[in-house]
Amino acid sequence: MSNEKSVEARSKNLNEHSSHVCCNVTTGDPSSERRLITATSTSLLITADGSQQDERSDTWEQSVLEHTEHSSMQNDLNKENTNNEYETNAVHPSLTEFFQNSRIDTFGFIRSLNNINREATVDLETLRKREKKWLHMLTNWSYFMDNKYEKVRERCRKGIPPSLRGRAWKHLCGAAFHMEFSVNKHVFEEVSSQPGDSRWIEDIKKDLNRQFPEHVMFSRAGPYGKGGKSDLFELLKAYTVLHPEEGYCQGQAPVAAVLLMHMPLRDAFYCFVQICHKYLPGYYSAGLEAIQIDGDILFQVLKDKSRFSYRHLKFEKEEIFTIMIFLKKKHRVEPVLYMVEWFMCIFCRTLPWPTVLRVWDMFFCEGVKVLFKIAVVLFRYSLRTSDQLKEFNDFHSIVTRLKNLPEKIMTEDFLIQKVIDLDLDDVELEKIHFRIMKTRQLRLNQSCTNDKLLCY
Repeated sequence: MSNEKSVEARSKNLNEHSSHVCCNVTTGDPSSERRLITATSTSLLITADGSQQDERSDTWEQSVLEHTEHSSMQNDLNKENTNNEYETNAVHPSLTEFFQNSRIDTFGFIRSLNNINREATVDLETLRKREKKWLHMLTNWSYFMDNKYEKVRERCRKGIPPSLRGRAWKHLCGAAFHMEFSVNKHVFEEVSSQPGDSRWIEDIKKDLNRQFPEHVMFSRAGPYGKGGKSDLFELLKAYTVLHPEEGYCQGQAPVAAVLLMHMPLRDAFYCFVQICHKYLPGYYSAGLEAIQIDGDILFQVLKDKSRFSYRHLKFEKEEIFTIMIFLKKKHRVEPVLYMVEWFMCIFCRTLPWPTVLRVWDMFFCEGVKVLFKIAVVLFRYSLRTSDQLKEFNDFHSIVTRLKNLPEKIMTEDFLIQKVIDLDLDDVELEKIHFRIMKTRQLRLNQSCTNDKLLCY
């Protein structure tokens, strides 16, 4: 990592990937090789209407999930008597009724007819103009990345046209290069042809039915569910073959599923490898050390950018507005309690679906910095006022709040603009990362010293 390079400077090297072999395992400190990966390298289920499952009033959506889980359990019990590894042949009669009274929305989610009017309208003329601009940019990708990165970033922040989103993600993360021009272009064929380790295979199979069961691509009752889950299985299995020592982590499945919603299996695999290697290295490894380090960094960013939320989370004996937070010891809400779902899943299980896609557009372009900025905005507007701090004043209530965020602050228009407006640059994050790693090393050295003293 270098503090001398800005996001723009590093983003101009998109096609200089030949020195990086995507099948190499990241070594050393899991966070030391990735702090601010830019375009040079993108537990709450989202319901069918794109909102959070917290809206319990919609019994239709809740029933779909319940029936899906029931079918999943039945499949596990009967898997020895069927040749289908991904779904049973029979469809629950109640689910059939649901599909008769539903439709598929723009994003592929199954929605009740009662929610049709909630889908946002699109100005087709404006969309066509944006598609033409993106087609021109993708056709001349090297030129734009070398000379007009600010324009690429601006267009990613506005949102990539749905028809070109998968293709754009592939170029932004560098997967397009690895697929066609680097020494890694045959990696997928090599790893996908191998059976994989049985211990990871069983874990993957257990998670297949849990990934977006209300999406037509992964729904048990839909026409594409079998193929979607089959592709998801093949992608995750291929990655475990590529990295047998790392294996499979539950947080990988939803990320892989989102990619498969937008591109073919092979494309999704290379994008997935880029996420695991370049954007979030170490996030899915045993011990979750990388995500814990980023949790410490987030706390420091909160301290600088949203001091009231930071103090409240730390449970320090300080006055916050007119409230005294008191505990016998420093009892804080550990970052891992919310960061696993937020960062590891890239917010795809937290935010409404239109917002998720906008977040991913920016993430693939600007890197992990986007995740930190989103987290700061969510904290700032969910634990901000004196009334909020009075209402959420203990461990349980704060964790519940973070898992049930206000709908208003998660909307596409509100959140994305606040993230863009938030001033958090590369150099600032790099400095915080350096201080965190130095502190962790000092603590480790002190611990080793104490252990040696105990031996005498």
